Amino acid sequence: MEAQKHRDYEADARELRQLELSRVTAADRLAAQLGQSLTIHGATGDIWRGRLATLGLGWLQLTTDAGDLILPLTEILYWEGGNHQAIGEAQEVSRKLTLGSALRALSSAQRHIHIHHSGGQGLTSSGQVRSVGADYCEIVVMKAQKEDARGVRVAPRCILFSSIAAIRVAG
Repeated sequence: MEAQKHRDYEADARELRQLELSRVTAADRLAAQLGQSLTIHGATGDIWRGRLATLGLGWLQLTTDAGDLILPLTEILYWEGGNHQAIGEAQEVSRKLTLGSALRALSSAQRHIHIHHSGGQGLTSSGQVRSVGADYCEIVVMKAQKEDARGVRVAPRCILFSSIAAIRVAG
């Protein structure tokens, strides 16, 4: 009877662990990886390696040898590395910052960025963020900052957040 009681207890413990784990989101799991080295496989086929520096609402920031990289969580197929923790203590404020918040910070700092677009077709946009809306940003494309070959002033490029696979911040 004692052995059966012990088996029942272990079964209940496994079931409780599975129930608790079922409530953990990918963002919670990533929060436990802050400061860890990760290899991230993106929907575009790109593979990025770096240290997880920031986790926002729907995005993360990796510090890589080539500079900082911002990745929407929707563009991540999977990641490898880090630790085995399921939940970490991410700063509550950073977890509420949206991709728009990150782009506004890049705009204020007048940083040059390189955007990889979704779809895996190799489309990119490089420039400086001019303004940020609720679900899009406007960038002034680097080679088009002044005028095109005909002397015509080129309008900023409007990019939907949903089309952003990755943002590389120029170092």
